[in-house]
Amino acid sequence: MTTDRPGPPAEVAPEVSIQERVRRDLPNFTDAEGRVAHALLGEYPVAGLETVARLAKRAGTSGPTILRFVGRLGFTSYAAFQEALRDEIHVRLQGPLTRYSALPRGDEADLTEQVSEALRSNIEGAARNLSREDLATIVAQLSDLDRNIFFLGGRFSWMLASYFHHYMRELRPGARIIRDSNAAWADYLLDVRSGDVLVVFDFRRYQDDVLDFAKGAAALGASIVLITDVWYSPVAAYADFCIACPVGIPSAFDSGASGLAMVEILVAGVVETLGETAKDRIAGLEQLRKSYNFGG
Repeated sequence: MTTDRPGPPAEVAPEVSIQERVRRDLPNFTDAEGRVAHALLGEYPVAGLETVARLAKRAGTSGPTILRFVGRLGFTSYAAFQEALRDEIHVRLQGPLTRYSALPRGDEADLTEQVSEALRSNIEGAARNLSREDLATIVAQLSDLDRNIFFLGGRFSWMLASYFHHYMRELRPGARIIRDSNAAWADYLLDVRSGDVLVVFDFRRYQDDVLDFAKGAAALGASIVLITDVWYSPVAAYADFCIACPVGIPSAFDSGASGLAMVEILVAGVVETLGETAKDRIAGLEQLRKSYNFGG
């Protein structure tokens, strides 16, 4: 942690979540403020809706430190911080029916242009949110043949997890998709070992069962790679790496295109890193398909 740095808080773009601000600014907090940050992230967003006294007790610090902390985030008071947090929660939990009334109206050509522009912007935003350092480390872990790789998604995002898994099982051994109902997930968790990697897809209207599995895998020593939206799944509290994907488009539903783009980027990195090893494995798979008439 750094020493205290006086001065007015920097302006923060309104579309940036409080959780994202805290994670981004962690290196700039004092030791006491850092404890507040970790307490908030560890039980987000519930901890931020507590009283100043309760949050201070949770963080092992004082009331004035809490107020300095929210001031660093750009809020003039703790009440303003909590109001922004409640607004953020409202947005995070919006369902398709809630968003219908806010849909733009226009002709088909306008809608095509609006959606296309939103998709482009979302993909570019997700790419910006993935640092070169994190990309390199994630790719290195995914390419490490001594690690098993597990993939987990939610009600809709399991499709992204499955897509990622299909690529990875062709490129390397030890790739597993967590299937079935959550009643069977303990069977998969039993096989997680320290050093393995769990890639989690979890987008708003986050799932408690996904959180529980990630929490269990983290406790077993797995590295957690979370691909989520810009409001961050609660899994972020246990993740080693978070890739925040903008998802908004003029539709009743969030878009999965930016999450898919992140899969493509990571797969491209693994292909490059594994090189001839992956090429030989793919060649072997093709030969088996021809020899045994697999795949049509």
